[in-house]
Amino acid sequence: MKLNFILLDSALELVPKEILNDPSVIKNAEKRGKRPEDTMLDISLHYHAMRKMKDWQKRGRPDIVHMAMVMILSEKEILGDFYIHTYDSKVIKVERDMSPPKNYNRFIGLMEQLLKIGKIPPNSSKPLMEILNVKLSDIVKKYKPILLSEDGNKVDPKDLCNDNLLLGIGAFQHSDFSEEVQDLFTEHYSISRRTLETQQVICRILSSCNYLLGWP
Repeated sequence: MKLNFILLDSALELVPKEILNDPSVIKNAEKRGKRPEDTMLDISLHYHAMRKMKDWQKRGRPDIVHMAMVMILSEKEILGDFYIHTYDSKVIKVERDMSPPKNYNRFIGLMEQLLKIGKIPPNSSKPLMEILNVKLSDIVKKYKPILLSEDGNKVDPKDLCNDNLLLGIGAFQHSDFSEEVQDLFTEHYSISRRTLETQQVICRILSSCNYLLGWP
C-alpha cells in the first residue's frame, strides 16, 4: 500500500510584482542579501503590503507547506507520489528521497531556489524537486482524486489507505479552494467532526494507514 498526496492551492510563491517596492519587502531582501523578486512571500513579514493583493488571506504561508512536507516525507515506507500544487497553479513533483530541512529558514532558502530555477538540485538530471511543465488536470487523471474538506462526507481515515487515490489537502490558511481544484476534485471527504489544520489531516491519515498495516 502506498499513499499519494498533493498539497492544493499551496500558499507558496515568490513576492509578486505588485508589492516588490514595498518597504517591508525591500528590507527583508536587503537583510538576506537577495533581490526582492527572489524572496518568498510571507504574511508574517509582508502583512500590510499583502492587504492590497487579491486573495491575500490565502497567500504567504510557506510554513504550512514546510510542516506538511516534513510530516509526509518522514513516512517514506508508505509514500507513493507526492506533489505540491501552488496558488499560481505551478505543479511541483517531490521525490521520496527528498529530505526537507527541518530548520524553517533553510527550507525557505531551498524553496526560493526551486521557484526561481525550477528544480533542486539545480543541475541534476534526477532532481529531488521539480516544477513540472504540466497542468493540475494532467496529474489528476492518473488517479482517483479525493479532496479532504471539512464539508465532505464523513469517512474513517483508514478508508483512504488506497494506492489508487490522490489525496488532495489544502495548504493555505483561509478562504475556499480555487475553481480549478473544485472542478477536478469532485469527491469530498472529511475525517473529523471539527476543522483540522493541514498537518493534523496528514498526521491522522498516516497514523491510520500505519495502524492498518500493523506497524507501530
